Amino acid sequence: VRGARSWKDVELAEREARVLATLDHPLVPRYLENFEEDGALYLVMERVEGETLEAIRKRDGALPEAEVRRFLACADRALTYLHGRGSPVVHRDLKPSNVVRRPDGSYVFVDFGAVSESLLRRGSSTIVGTMGYMAPEQFQGRALPASDVYAVGATALAALTGVEPETLPHKGLRVDVRAALAGRASPELAASLERMLEPDPDLRAPSIGAALEGVAASVASVPPPPQGTAPVVRAGRAL
Repeated sequence: VRGARSWKDVELAEREARVLATLDHPLVPRYLENFEEDGALYLVMERVEGETLEAIRKRDGALPEAEVRRFLACADRALTYLHGRGSPVVHRDLKPSNVVRRPDGSYVFVDFGAVSESLLRRGSSTIVGTMGYMAPEQFQGRALPASDVYAVGATALAALTGVEPETLPHKGLRVDVRAALAGRASPELAASLERMLEPDPDLRAPSIGAALEGVAASVASVPPPPQGTAPVVRAGRAL
């Protein structure tokens, strides 16, 4: 059980439970219930079998382009659902450790502890995210659907290079994608990642699908999720 360090921890935990209860998508863990016990809030979620992208990267090093494209295809499906809701849901902390690859090869977003609904974010200045994967606007306390697009691009680049995005070559606020890849990916995919990692959210690709337009090689089809997953209790946050 992890103790809450401030009222913000409590607010994030309560927000996570409220938002997750409304979500229903095969690439997002299914919320089951939440409860309090001994001053801690517990969230019961669908158990996602598999391995995090971070663990895969640490074991295997840089991933091949075909696998990264599979991840991007799943990310596009998940974000289209989350961002397309009446009140768009922004994850805010997408990174390799928050992406799980199932045994069937599909990728699932997990750990929605930093999630926000755009309507709830008005007037808020809370900064949540992980260095290297956070879009520049998040340092101003602004989390937009385009912020998740940036994080997915950074995650894909980390998978392709085996290196944390913050340590890659930069030109000002912009990650130098071509220099970072050093020919390890096709020019088409490199161009797509540049559109995802555009520092200005007004100029950034509005979705993964939009960023991938024009990529010559097709993204591998994503199989349906496995059936019969079991619930698991997430770590609690003391209230």
